[in-house]
Amino acid sequence: MGNLVEKFVLLGQRRFHDLNLPAKVVLSQLPLNATMILVCGIAASVQIGELTDAGFVGAQALALFLLALCAVVPWERLPKRAFLVIPLLDFIPVGILRASTEDLLQGLGLLAVFPMMWLAGSGYRPAVMVPLGTAATFAMVWTPHFGEGNSTSYTLTAELVTPFMVLAIGIATAVMTASGMIQRTRVRELLARTELRQRLLDTVLETVDVGVLVLDSDGRRLLMNARQRELHRIALPDGVDEGREPELLVYGEDSDRLTPLERRPVHRARNGETFAHDVFRLGTGANARIVSVSARPFYGVTGCQEGSVLAFSDVTEVVKAVRARDRFVAAMSHEFRTPLTSLLGYAELLQEEPSLSAAARSDVQVMARNARHLNKMVDDILAAATSDSTEPVRAPLDLAQLLREEAASSAPEAARRGLALHVNADDALPILGDQTAVVRTLANLVSNALKYSETGGKVVVTGKREGGWAVCTVEDEGIGIAPEDLQRVFTRFQRSSAAVRSGIPGTGLGLALAREVAVQHGGSLDVASELGVGSVFTLRLPVRQSSR
Repeated sequence: MGNLVEKFVLLGQRRFHDLNLPAKVVLSQLPLNATMILVCGIAASVQIGELTDAGFVGAQALALFLLALCAVVPWERLPKRAFLVIPLLDFIPVGILRASTEDLLQGLGLLAVFPMMWLAGSGYRPAVMVPLGTAATFAMVWTPHFGEGNSTSYTLTAELVTPFMVLAIGIATAVMTASGMIQRTRVRELLARTELRQRLLDTVLETVDVGVLVLDSDGRRLLMNARQRELHRIALPDGVDEGREPELLVYGEDSDRLTPLERRPVHRARNGETFAHDVFRLGTGANARIVSVSARPFYGVTGCQEGSVLAFSDVTEVVKAVRARDRFVAAMSHEFRTPLTSLLGYAELLQEEPSLSAAARSDVQVMARNARHLNKMVDDILAAATSDSTEPVRAPLDLAQLLREEAASSAPEAARRGLALHVNADDALPILGDQTAVVRTLANLVSNALKYSETGGKVVVTGKREGGWAVCTVEDEGIGIAPEDLQRVFTRFQRSSAAVRSGIPGTGLGLALAREVAVQHGGSLDVASELGVGSVFTLRLPVRQSSR
């Protein structure tokens, strides 16, 4: 009895699907017993003598016996669906109760609904259980007539209502149970997928070498992966195990002053701000780390902002490498330019020496030419090393004037190579640009045209205005560029196959840097060429708008 009471207590504390099998069996039997006890109360209020009827008492006793059987039988040790014998046996006390109180209480046959719902709702072979329950209902309502000998077609037909009602309820219960089982299966699958995705997300977050911090809509921390916890510890002051945002040591990249709270990445993200690749320094001393921080808000299904995600990328080594490169470039600039300047200076002085023989003068010219070529290579390498890190200084320029000046500078080289250099740039072409970069671009275009042209040919440099563009074209009659090499010539350290076959020296940087300058200035650099015929390079830069 104590075991039965314990099961009743558990029924009120846990969900049905969380219960063990004996508790489920007891719970499934309870509605019938509770209703039969209710029938006792109704019978007592109508005709007290009915409570002493043998059939009535026997039906109640049998129902209670079946309830006790549900509680004491070790259903887990029996075959899986053995408990379904209980609802089949329930039709017996229901039939006895109905037969014993038929004159007093009508409709008690509908108590067969309870075992039918149990059979149909078990989910086990509903195509068998529902007909079986219906057959038991027919047996329940027809057996008394056969026992009393009045089983006429009229009496049997009059009892069809109850079995068909029970059948309808059984079918509805079976359909709903099947639908519920499908839904539960889908829910379990979704839960399994969700759990798998959660585990995958946790694994990814703990694996990536990027600090991830997730804040909710109120700015509270929802998630922080291992890498971010490490960066957080680095930003803590000495002797502090856990600090709030205002206490963290957050500096600008090249500053020793703490970044104000309103400019710190976490504070900005809490305010819903979106930003990318903002650089900060966390901590001090040898353990300090430089991080690139990006933040994006995330939104719920209703479209409302639910919080923000911050990504902290440790770029300490990258910054160190860039600084080392800058130091190397500065050192190379000094170490290479100084001796080259001396070589060129002395070569020019030697060429002016009247006592120098023709052969020696020719040798000095070769030396000067190679020194100039080496100097240009150094200029290209330095420009390539600093093009990504140096912000161009924009100033008002006249592209036509720069073209004329470049043509004048290149005239001696054109004459030495036996080439005709023509310039058509009379009208002003106002632009806004970095003079050093633009001049270097024009020098690259003109020098390339001269370098790859045959003796006796000509190079034409034209400057004109086309709508809102200042357009410079450099046309030569040189070796040309093969179609498959046209785009490759603008790639760093790449040269056309014709240039390589010609044996003309070069770094493959000049045209690449020229295009980069054009793009930095909002323009473009294109080429049209035919192998063996020549090339036309077209530089387009935006015309400077006159101020009002």
